[in-house]
Amino acid sequence: MRGRIFLKLFFAYLVVIVACTLTLDIAIRRAWVNSLRNQIQESQRDKVQLFALRVQAERDQDLPTLARQVAKAASARATIITSDGQVLADSDANPADMENHATRPEFQAALKGAVGTDVRRSHTLGIDFMYTAAPIPGGAVRLAYPLSSLNAITGQVRRSEEHSLN
Repeated sequence: MRGRIFLKLFFAYLVVIVACTLTLDIAIRRAWVNSLRNQIQESQRDKVQLFALRVQAERDQDLPTLARQVAKAASARATIITSDGQVLADSDANPADMENHATRPEFQAALKGAVGTDVRRSHTLGIDFMYTAAPIPGGAVRLAYPLSSLNAITGQVRRSEEHSLN
């Protein structure tokens, strides 16, 4: 009889411990991902402001080449947009094939003089991006960071945790 009570209590405590561990793991993981996303967002804000300064300083240069150079240095997609939403240059797509960007939230914020940010799926490439835009005279510049990179990082951490547990 005592053995049955012990087993019942043991399994009850085991269930509570597993539930608490899973809850903590989920909460900590979510906080870590949010922290990482915030760090990426702050980094993108700094990079897009540098991009804006470079475009202003080199406005007479070849804009598509400039966009590709910035994209490579920033590890993000780079776009230069006029104030009416037309794409002048993009590091990953042909501007002639791109739709007008006038309604994009980050672009609208940039036209008001602020750095704007938005997260959504790219109509051109079909993947989720974190978009950050900054104003320049006559339009805005924008960097787009693929969130698949964030997912890859979190997946890598999960795999390393699983490997260390085995």
